[in-house]
Amino acid sequence: MKVAIMIVRYAYMRPVLAKATLFAVTVAGLLACHGDTVAPPEMSLEIPEVGGKVDANGFATFADLPKSGISTLFLRIGSRQSGSMSYGSIHTKINTEAADDITTKRSTSDGVLCELDLRHWGEGFNLRPGRNSVEAYYTDRYQRIHYASFLLQFAGQTPAQNRKGRTGPPQKITGQKYAVVVGISKYKNYGSDKQLKYPRNDAVAFLEFLKSPRGGGFLDDSEHVRLLLDEEATSQNLRSALRTFLTNPEPDDLVVIYFAGHGEPDPNDPRSFYLLTYDTQPKDMGGTAFPMEELGDVFGRIIQARHVISFVDSCNSFGISGARAKTTGQNDLTNQYLLRYGSARKSFAIITASDVSERSYEGAQWGGGHGVFTYYLLEGLKGKAASDPKSDSVTAGDLFAYLREQVPRATAAESAGEQHPQSLPGLEENLLLAGARSWQAARTEHGETKRGIQH
Repeated sequence: MKVAIMIVRYAYMRPVLAKATLFAVTVAGLLACHGDTVAPPEMSLEIPEVGGKVDANGFATFADLPKSGISTLFLRIGSRQSGSMSYGSIHTKINTEAADDITTKRSTSDGVLCELDLRHWGEGFNLRPGRNSVEAYYTDRYQRIHYASFLLQFAGQTPAQNRKGRTGPPQKITGQKYAVVVGISKYKNYGSDKQLKYPRNDAVAFLEFLKSPRGGGFLDDSEHVRLLLDEEATSQNLRSALRTFLTNPEPDDLVVIYFAGHGEPDPNDPRSFYLLTYDTQPKDMGGTAFPMEELGDVFGRIIQARHVISFVDSCNSFGISGARAKTTGQNDLTNQYLLRYGSARKSFAIITASDVSERSYEGAQWGGGHGVFTYYLLEGLKGKAASDPKSDSVTAGDLFAYLREQVPRATAAESAGEQHPQSLPGLEENLLLAGARSWQAARTEHGETKRGIQH
C-alpha cells in the first residue's frame, strides 16, 4: 500500500502582526480556457425547496437539507446579458462535475432560465450536508467569458468534520519514503508586494521533521527527496519533481509533497488557477506557472497511491486587498476541486487551513516565524496531537482534532477573526502520520533495504 501525504501551502494572506500584511490568493483548479474574461455577469442561483437565493460569486448558509434532498436548482441570467449569447455556450457544474446533461434552458421575460434537474441521473448530483459549489459560464458574441460561482453551506457536518481522533489502531504502512518539498518566498518577475516571508522557513522545518525519527527518518538524498527553495523552484523543476521524480515510488511506498508559496488565478481568465513558481511570468501564467488541474493529474495518474492525504494551508480570499468581494469577486473552490481529485481513490483526506472568507495568519510569534497552521501542524506531528497516552503515534484523525482546537484559539485575538481548519469527506483517521516508536528500523526484504512501520 502506497500513501501520499500532500501538504500544500500556496496562498498567503496572513497578516504579520508587527509588520505589513502579506498579500496572497488561494488556489482552485478550474477548466483552462481562452479569450478575455469580463466582470461577473447578472447571474443568480435559486434553491426553491429551501426558499434560498445566491447572487453571482456569493456564499450562503442554509438550514438542514430537506429529508428528500434538493431536486431542482434555477440559474438565472439577466436580460442585459441574454441577448449576446447562444444557449449552447452556457455551461454548468455542480461540485466541480459537469452538469450540462441535466440542465435545460429557456427564455423568460427577464432573461434566460437554466433549470438543473438534480434527480435526472439518480444520486450523481445530490447536494450534501456542508459545502457545495455550483459554477456557470458562457461565451458572448465577442468571445468574452462570463463566469460566476455559488457556494452553498447546508447545516450539518460531513463525517470527516466530526472526527474526534482515532477510533482504532494506526494503519500499517510499508515501503520506502519519498518527498517533494517546495518553499518559495522570492519571485523573480514580481514586485515587492508579491515577495513572501515564511514559506522557505516552513518548507525547511517540515523537511527536518521528515528526517527525524518521529517523521519516519526520510533519507536525505536525491533518490528519495527533492527540495526546491526559491530560485530552485522553477516551473520546469517543479514539473520534473511532480511528474518525473514521483514515478519512482512503488505501490507500498510513502510519498510526501509539501508546497509553500503563492497561488493565483490567471488575470486573463479567473476560472484558471495556478501555483506560482520562482520564474512565473505574470502575463503568461499558462506557459510559466503550474496549473492546478495538473496537480489533479499527479494525484490520479502519476502517484498510484490507494491513500492520499492533503493538507492545504491557503487563505480563502482572493486579491491583495483582503476584501474578496471588492477585488476579483471570486469564491474559493479549493476544497471542492481537491475533493474531486481524490474521488477516484479508495480514501482521500483533505485538511485545509481555514474556511471561506477567513484569513490564514503567519507571524514571528509562532515558532520564530511560521504560518499558524503549519506551526501547529508540526507541533501536532511532534506528539502534541497524540490521543493515546500509551503511544507516541499521531494519526490523521488525531491531527485534525488537534488543529481544530489549537488554530482557532491561537487566532481568536486577531483583528480579522478566528481561523478554522476544515476537513473534507473521506478523512482516513487511522492513517499513521508520525511516531518515533511506530516507525521500524531499516529491514531487508528480497535483498533490498526498505523502511516502514510496525505495530
